[in-house]
Amino acid sequence: MSRRAPAVVLTPEERAELDRRVRARTSRQQDALRARIVLLAADGRANTAIAQELGIAQELGIAQELGIARHTAQHWRTRFLAAGLDGLADRPHRPPPRLYGPAIQAQIVVLACQSPADLGWPGQSHWTIKDLATHLREHPELGLGAPSKSTVHTILQAHEICLDRL
Repeated sequence: MSRRAPAVVLTPEERAELDRRVRARTSRQQDALRARIVLLAADGRANTAIAQELGIAQELGIAQELGIARHTAQHWRTRFLAAGLDGLADRPHRPPPRLYGPAIQAQIVVLACQSPADLGWPGQSHWTIKDLATHLREHPELGLGAPSKSTVHTILQAHEICLDRL
């Protein structure tokens, strides 16, 4: 069973804009490559043919773009079909939400500055990172989650706290 890439049909305005992006001297190379992929897809070429054509053009010195993979052609064809010209723009890169925001980090710092003996760890004059992480995991009622040793270390390091100097 062969899979066929969906056909790309361009309006005259879209074709003109894509041609402009390909020919523009000041546009980013990424934008020109994406426009070229969509133009080749609109001419009825398959994703593998687009990838091969752009790769051969690079070898012959015809184009500035790097050779691309079939998946790259498929990706930009799909994005264009879903959102038109806007689909060719970069999407914002968002980091994942922090598990331990500023409020929780502040509470961990306050806890780290308290004596372990006052919190039920007798015989210790100061916390170790491992003991502090263990204490946080064992006491979910504090509402601070269960950060790992490395997370506790990162939080304390960001606040310039050395546990052995408290």
